[in-house]
Amino acid sequence: MKGSLYTTIELFFFFFHFVQDLHVTVSTSSYYFGWHLTILRYDVTLGTNTSGALHVLNFSKKCAKIKLLVHVSTAYVCGEAPGILMEKPLNLGKAARGRSNVVEVWNGENELVANRLHQLHSQNLTDKEITSAMQNLGLERAHYYGWPNTYTFTKAMAEMVMVESKGDLPLVIIRPTMVTSTLKDPFPGWLEGVRTVDGVLVSYAKGRLKCLAHKPEVVLNLIPADIVVNAIIGAMGMEFAEQHLDLIYHVAKLTNFSSMACFHVYMAIRFQLPLKV
Repeated sequence: MKGSLYTTIELFFFFFHFVQDLHVTVSTSSYYFGWHLTILRYDVTLGTNTSGALHVLNFSKKCAKIKLLVHVSTAYVCGEAPGILMEKPLNLGKAARGRSNVVEVWNGENELVANRLHQLHSQNLTDKEITSAMQNLGLERAHYYGWPNTYTFTKAMAEMVMVESKGDLPLVIIRPTMVTSTLKDPFPGWLEGVRTVDGVLVSYAKGRLKCLAHKPEVVLNLIPADIVVNAIIGAMGMEFAEQHLDLIYHVAKLTNFSSMACFHVYMAIRFQLPLKV
């Protein structure tokens, strides 16, 4: 107890001195997994993923000493495309200027949501009926703009709105895939809580999940949390060293297997043989 108290006090003073010289703000928002992507309320995801990110941006612009804003997005804002995509630098403006004025689109979507909610409440519908209607509205708007679900649509809109509204504030966008437990730091397998895909992994590890229905061609791209943190730090250093490149950084695994047979061979070579030795 005594050691724990001293550690807490030390961490408090470290954090106190650290925030006095804080120059970087990290922005992130909610993350969802799998089937849950299709049943999200549009008003909730628009408020959290898009409006929430913009609120962080506006706060950051008022910070006198800030040098950089890091926005943690998701790799799935890229949408869906078949085949192999060539690796090339993706600048902020290229992704954001696909439409004439993204801020106007965002304002229009907020107005649409407010009007639809007012209409639904005026009909004296139940909470369940309102939730269902807002879920359908989210999918409808996402498909209209070319995204597969509400989550990726609102996350992509957040990126675009932030780029249009950032002014002179340097902005770095990080796009990780599905973030899971750590590879090394603070120790292998560290996980804070059980959420999103972590629930599937824990259930499988405990033997409670016997199978998982999915499309064979779908790539389950998982990335350890400490790798994402390292990428964020590296991206910040690159931005300072190269005088603000305004690049988008994708953080994903390097190896994708074309079949389960390839996966089992890799697991046997990479993990089973060293353990037997």
